[in-house]
Amino acid sequence: MSVNLQTPIDYLKGVGTSRATLLKKELGVSTFQDLLNLFPNRYLDRTKYFKISELVNSNAEIQIIGQIKGFSEAGTGRAKRLVATFSDSTGSIELVWFRGAKWIKDSLKLNTDYVIFGKTNVYGQKHSMPHPDVELLTEHENGLRSAMQAIYPSTEKLSNRGISNRVLTKIMQQLFLETKGKFTETLPDNLRSELKLITKSEALFNIHFPKNSELLSKAQFRLKFEELFYIQ
Repeated sequence: MSVNLQTPIDYLKGVGTSRATLLKKELGVSTFQDLLNLFPNRYLDRTKYFKISELVNSNAEIQIIGQIKGFSEAGTGRAKRLVATFSDSTGSIELVWFRGAKWIKDSLKLNTDYVIFGKTNVYGQKHSMPHPDVELLTEHENGLRSAMQAIYPSTEKLSNRGISNRVLTKIMQQLFLETKGKFTETLPDNLRSELKLITKSEALFNIHFPKNSELLSKAQFRLKFEELFYIQ
């Protein structure tokens, strides 16, 4: 049975009613088709992993493999925050969350391998990473991962409600699993052949999960060409 791309997003595994309502309101994503057409804003190189001892005071987004060794709470009122000590073999940094403390504390395990991703700040000699993406190392290695990580459009409300870029990526992975990554071709074969365009299915896969910059360029060219072709 083929998946109907007009199916409401509520029915995609891992979405549910409350997430679907937020995705509709914040990003205009109501159906499987809308999600498929939620193209990334940009891409990040996710091939490099830093050691904590290598961190410098820069505003770059980085990823580190390590373990959470403990939690504490700091501050009061609006300044209250959850702090986790995250360590690798070379040192430790603080992970900081200003919202969702209980949910975060309940969902993360101590002494378990995670990949964290985000921007670091420096106070004195201590590095910290506010609101990092945190993913189990096993899931990170088994996902539809590519060297180039897609970064999707987002809003403050989505971030506050725990719908991070990692969550959007997992939802997108689920869409490709449920559709088997097969989508109806919309351009004539002779035209594709003449212009050396990749198929619709290949283009959609590589716009969301590009294996390298060459495949990403081919995907972008194919999808832009199609848009202009049908406008004409």
